[in-house]
This record gives sequence, C-alpha cells and structure tokens, in this order.
Amino acid sequence: MTERSRLDHPTMWLLAVLSAAGCTDTVRPVLGGLKIGPAADGPFVLPVLANEEMPFRYPADAWQRGVGGETVLRIHIASSGVVDSVAVAESSGDRTLDSAAVADAHSLHYRPAQRGDEIVAVWAYLPVRYPMPAPVEPGDGGPR
Repeated sequence: MTERSRLDHPTMWLLAVLSAAGCTDTVRPVLGGLKIGPAADGPFVLPVLANEEMPFRYPADAWQRGVGGETVLRIHIASSGVVDSVAVAESSGDRTLDSAAVADAHSLHYRPAQRGDEIVAVWAYLPVRYPMPAPVEPGDGGPR
C-alpha cells in the first residue's frame, strides 16, 4: 500500500479524528487574572478561584479547524461566589471558542470578594486563552 493510499484508507481517517479529539483533553485553555475596577471605600479583597478542577475545555470543533484565540468575558461573581452572569466583552473572533468560554464560565466558583468585613458581589473581566493547536497529520497521534 502506498503512503497516499494508506492515508486515504477510512481507518486512517478515523484514527486521525480520534487523535485530534484526544488532543483537546491534553491542551487546556488558560485563564488570565481577574480585572476588577477600582474598589470603593475601605480595604478590598479580590475574589479567589475556588474550583478544584478547571471547567474550561478546548472545543473539539475549534481544535480540528486549527483555531485558537482569546475571549475576554465579563462575569458577575455573586456574594455566594457563584458566577451567575457571563457575557463576551471581547471576542476571540471564533463563535465556537466564545460560546465554549461562556458556557464553561458558569461552572466557576470563587471565594467571594470582600469590602472590609462585608462580602460583596462584583463584576470582573476574565480572559480565557485557547492556545493555537499544532497541526495534526493523519496517523500522527497528536500535535507536533
């Protein structure tokens, strides 16, 4: 079997798709630091991420298309620490990445912000970076 006919074989394409899908489990999106506007009077303690596992996953569709980028989210962290509202503040330029960032952000949980002794809700900007995937060749088994 020639190299070309080997790559045209349906089994090889299936392996390539499975390899590409498996890569989304090993390359994770990266969260940037929260950006919160100036605090009002008194000492202010920023919210701290409390998730044990990061809920963000690289969308398989974007991975297979070789798309990466950064979505900046505007999130509302309630006084309970849950993220109860999410919107795209700056798009990555790809709807799949933006939608995944919004959906996954709802799973974040924080130790809430404090102003003095009072626990407070805050709005914040959260960058979510999806690193550009390396090209995957059929039968390669992963990014180079």
